[in-house]
Amino acid sequence: MSGKQPSWPDGMDAADRMRHVALTRTFPHNAGWIATEADVSRDTAVKHLSKLVDRGTLTTVETAEGTCYEPDAITQFLDEVRDLADRFSNDELTAELRDIGTETDGWKREFDVDSLTELRRAVGSDDLASEERRERLETVEQWAYDIETREAIRLAISLNDTLRGLGMNGGPETRVGSLLQEG
Repeated sequence: MSGKQPSWPDGMDAADRMRHVALTRTFPHNAGWIATEADVSRDTAVKHLSKLVDRGTLTTVETAEGTCYEPDAITQFLDEVRDLADRFSNDELTAELRDIGTETDGWKREFDVDSLTELRRAVGSDDLASEERRERLETVEQWAYDIETREAIRLAISLNDTLRGLGMNGGPETRVGSLLQEG
């Protein structure tokens, strides 16, 4: 537990507090921990966590602490794609892809590798000083993040193109409203 009771905004109900606590954690936590953080009873936590699992927002994992909850990686990724498609034009997204490619090309030259896998293997090289190893590990982390971001951007561009082709190129409310009316 954090040991410190958070201060929740007025009007934030139990469901909102539960959702906030459960979706902003890096590691899985059990219902008791989440209940304490969200300032709700354990029964209330279990009820809301079960709903989030049923919706695909959270997944469960079994740990030494029992059943624990964590954000669903696929849902988070698809939410990121949607957010990118809603906030940026295809020209802006394409410029970001260019920047990611330029950064990746720079790492390939700097570390004399052709891929992220090759850089990962190089981290274990016996002839590296600890500072060089640390630098490569940081680059591996950033490169992996860039690969995930690149894929989200590519999907966002495709989503924008598809929605435009369907005549749904307004803001998020227009898109959702159009889909609901059509369905």
